[in-house]
Parts: sequence; structure tokens; C-alpha cells
Amino acid sequence: MTPAPPSTDLPTGHPRAIVFHGSASIAGAPVAYVIVLAAVVAVLSFIPFSVALSAGSSFPMAQGVYSLTGWLLGPWAGVAASGVGALIGIFLAPHTAGIPWVTVGGAASGALFAGVITSRRTHRWLTTVLIGVVVLEVFLFYHHAVVRNGVRPGVFVAAYLTHLIAIVGFILPSRRWVGGLIASPDLRRVALGLFLGTWMAASLMMFGESLAGYLVLNWPDELFLFFAGIIPVEQAARCGIGAVVGTGVIAGLRSMSLVKPRDARY
Repeated sequence: MTPAPPSTDLPTGHPRAIVFHGSASIAGAPVAYVIVLAAVVAVLSFIPFSVALSAGSSFPMAQGVYSLTGWLLGPWAGVAASGVGALIGIFLAPHTAGIPWVTVGGAASGALFAGVITSRRTHRWLTTVLIGVVVLEVFLFYHHAVVRNGVRPGVFVAAYLTHLIAIVGFILPSRRWVGGLIASPDLRRVALGLFLGTWMAASLMMFGESLAGYLVLNWPDELFLFFAGIIPVEQAARCGIGAVVGTGVIAGLRSMSLVKPRDARY
């Protein structure tokens, strides 16, 4: 008896969509990632680093990785990671806390600025708003220091020249070129992009922190002269930290089969 040939009929019916339900997320980044990076920020908050804000205490090495959270998680999830990590650091490492609300706000802004330094044309409205905020900060700082308090214009510009150059770079399309370096498959280009990107984002962060601190403390001309020498050195150190730590982290993430956050830039 010859066996019947196999049936070629296919199942009929409406196609079903298969949806994978992942873990909870913040702006497209898994909450677990945000928690881990917040912990990194909190740990680095123990290491004294900056003195340039002149708010009566030192400031943490974590300033070098605030921007990194914006590239690893995206702008809004980066804000959560850096902000929460800095807030924890205020309680656990008060010797680097400075003015608490300035520290937390600066940490969050560093990640936010970094998140829009990208080669892709995303978050256009956010980028436009941030550019407007930065321009307003420059006007307010200059007016309060030079017009109201009589600081010499040349002294003011010399003190914050490092940050002002970074502000110009952020406003111009050069930020997309830096974002392209960070997204490059070549780790040497990634390291360069992280160095330049940290320079931009950290400068924007520190300029805002300096404005907030100056509105409270109104330090004298002599301190502006001190800043002219110390700010470039400190900024180079922040950029070095961001480049070394960031390149290692990105190289590790690229070699692992982990879920990439929706707005990640690496």
C-alpha cells in the first residue's frame, strides 16, 4: 500500500503579531541600566576633583562621566542616571557636594547636553531649546559680572574662554561631527569623539553651574583671574576621564549582546 503524499495545505487565518514585552524603561533605556550608571556616578562622587566653582568645597571626579550617561542611555535617561547618582553622592560624600542643588542640576544638564550631541537629526526641538538656554546664560552671566559688578570684560572672557569656545562648537553643526566620531566603529575615533564631546557637554554644564554659583557668591575679580589658569587644566582632566572610561565602556558594550537603549549614541 502506497502511503499518501504529505499535505501541502498551509494553516489559514489572520496573521498574529508577536510582541516581546521587555523590562521597565525610562525614555527607552532599561531601568537596570539607569540604576547601574547612577551607582557609578555615586561612587565617583567620593573622589575630590574640582575647585573652580569656589563654593567652599571640592567637586567630584564624577563630573567626567556625567556626559557619558547621555551617550549610553540617551538624553532623558541620562538625566535620570546622572541626577540620581549625584543626589546619592550628596548624602554619601558631602565633602564633594558643593551647593547641592547646583551639583544635582549640573549633573543632569551634563547628560542632557551630551544626549543631543549626535550625528543624527533627532531631538531637534530639545537642541533648539538648549541652545536658547545657553545663549541666555551667557547674557545673564556677562551682564551680572561685567555690567552690574564691574568685572573687566577681558578678565571675564579669559576666565571662561574654554567654556565659551565649547558653547560656540555646540551651537554650530560641529556637534554632529563629534557625534559621528562617537558612533564610529573605530575606537580611536570614539576616544577622540568622547574627548571633544565631554569638552562640549561638561563646559556647558560648568558654565551653568558657575553662573548659579556666582549669583549666590559674587566672587571678586581676583578669582576670575585664577579661573583663567585652572579651568583649562580641569577641563582637560574631565575630558580625559570621559574619553578613557567611555571608550572602555563602549568597547565592552559593543562586544556584548545587550539590549541597546533606544536613544543611545554609541
